[in-house]
Amino acid sequence: MRTDKERNPSVLEKAFRVMVTVGFACTFAASVGAQTAVEVIKDGKKFFQIDGELFPALEALGPPPIPRDNPQRVDEDGWPLKDDPKVRLGELLFFEPALSGDGSVSCQTCHVQGAGWALNSAISRSYPGQSHWRNSQSVVNAAYMSKLFWDGHKESLETQAPSAAKGLAGNGKAPMMAARLQMIPEYVAMFKEAFGSIRNPTKDAWRAIAAFERTLTSTDSPVDEYLRGDEEALDEEQIRGLDLFNGKARCIMCHNGPLASDEKFYNLGLPRQPLFSKIPKNQIGFRSQTYTAGVPEEVFRKVKFDLGLYFKSHNKEDMGKFRTQPLRFIEYTPPYYHHGVLDDLEEVVEFYDQGGGDDYVLEDFGFSTKTARLKKLNLTDDEKEDLIYFLEGFTGEEIFIEIPVLPKPPTRITLR
Repeated sequence: MRTDKERNPSVLEKAFRVMVTVGFACTFAASVGAQTAVEVIKDGKKFFQIDGELFPALEALGPPPIPRDNPQRVDEDGWPLKDDPKVRLGELLFFEPALSGDGSVSCQTCHVQGAGWALNSAISRSYPGQSHWRNSQSVVNAAYMSKLFWDGHKESLETQAPSAAKGLAGNGKAPMMAARLQMIPEYVAMFKEAFGSIRNPTKDAWRAIAAFERTLTSTDSPVDEYLRGDEEALDEEQIRGLDLFNGKARCIMCHNGPLASDEKFYNLGLPRQPLFSKIPKNQIGFRSQTYTAGVPEEVFRKVKFDLGLYFKSHNKEDMGKFRTQPLRFIEYTPPYYHHGVLDDLEEVVEFYDQGGGDDYVLEDFGFSTKTARLKKLNLTDDEKEDLIYFLEGFTGEEIFIEIPVLPKPPTRITLR
């Protein structure tokens, strides 16, 4: 984040902010008004119109949704309580390496709180001897998502957790993981308190982890405060960046609504990840996942990049498409995109200013799936700076918890 900017607005800045809020008055409109999106009110809600389409305006986040099949305690405003027995159990299990194949990998292996509850490496970790093939996403605010993983192949935190623990990240087997948990008296007691028994330890472990992850929410960003009505939460530069976001920069077309994500899938023409060709272990991990996805042989032999949504749908028009990433907490979670190929927000904004990159689906398969929404933006240097400053405003305070001391299994178990 830039620290050379004065964050306390002057009287003139406050006056400017009021002018912007009441309708982008004459002086401001004369400079950028021709390039901004058209604001439309429909059924009492605000939208922005670009290329004849309406896109929902950004909204502040409220409490995360709680599924009916995994209830948890909440306060009077609907926020999950951290003293819920299910949450306390889930917090321990989030750090518990017993939920993996060789007992060395836990959720926090790939979701480190000091790295925005993600990883600051381009490609995520995996179980020993193997390599992942995608960037690790933050679990912060994952509770709001209905399409998890970059290709959206899971729809809830309860189904995401076992997919990671049993897959390339953890390589765990359910009977083995269950036996490990059942051997630890402290866990037996906690499962009974949270779920009434320990008859289904792995299934209930995923439910407990999901309940804990619903406490990892970031809703205190300057953007959220501004959207709740605090006009001083964003400064003059960020207000200009917000106008660019909603208009000339076209960000609102995909990053909209409460999540700042439409949860849809797009091919942006991102650069190839050189790690796939330079590091054999990464190539092996990528190829093995491509094979596991069951793609046709002619696709398997041609593919040189992550096919994204195609792995789930097997529809060729989905090749190279990935889910729109939410923007909150973004400052803590570089590098960006499904393979971590862009290192910072400056590179991200420059990428979009150029209208995205080359479509490698077209290069490798002879047809294009790149979205038509990306066009050269012709942003000035000042506009890029304002937009970056606004994007930084999606980030609130870092979230840290005390790393728990995990219960240990008995040193010796006697079977009678």
